[in-house]
Amino acid sequence: MVTQQAIGRWFDRTYSEKGLTYLRPPEFYSVFMEYLAIKPGARLLDIGCGPGLLLNQATARGAFAVGIDVSGSGLSMVAAAAPDAHCSLCNAEALCWPNAFFDCITCIGVFEHILQPERALDEMRRVTRPDGRICIMVPNSLTLRWQFESKVLRIHDEDSNERASTFATWRALFLRNGFGIDSVYWDEWPGYVRRLRTSGGRCGTFAAYGSRKRHLLPLQLSNQFVFILRSEPGRPHVKM
Repeated sequence: MVTQQAIGRWFDRTYSEKGLTYLRPPEFYSVFMEYLAIKPGARLLDIGCGPGLLLNQATARGAFAVGIDVSGSGLSMVAAAAPDAHCSLCNAEALCWPNAFFDCITCIGVFEHILQPERALDEMRRVTRPDGRICIMVPNSLTLRWQFESKVLRIHDEDSNERASTFATWRALFLRNGFGIDSVYWDEWPGYVRRLRTSGGRCGTFAAYGSRKRHLLPLQLSNQFVFILRSEPGRPHVKM
């Protein structure tokens, strides 16, 4: 049985062995600031902040940025990446912050590792201000990449509790737990990397690329989905 401690140890080991190479480059995280329209003074919580690359982007925009993680190794690197951010060892199912404290929450590449996702969503609603916004990026189980990595390479091991779902399943989970869905974006990073290689590094910044990209294929084929949710405290959970 996977435990919170086991997941923390898995991330400790991963950060100790791979450092920042485990994550996408820092510029990748800037696009989430645009999706949430982060402004100076906004209170932002990053769940699963790791070394603080997203926190760096938030503080650069004048936000009061807070990060939590279950990995002490990841948190030990936050001071270097985001010295103006605040962080603590805490898990998503029991957030160590008061009610209605944050304007927005980010959870990027983390939600799929959480042991009790519905409880974590309840906690996100609790600490977000009325009409606050939450950005969650989650993997698509239908992509060939996920199928190959999980069934052939077997890199999505049980110790990290990593799992993927379809677009419809993720959407139903968020709606069932009392969120409104403002928008859903493609994961633009794989396309940006391909364009960067073929253009010799001349395709512009990732934030500009991601915000203007148009797709001919349906969203359901994205490598990952970026959901922008709206916290609606008075909205009841929906049976689906």
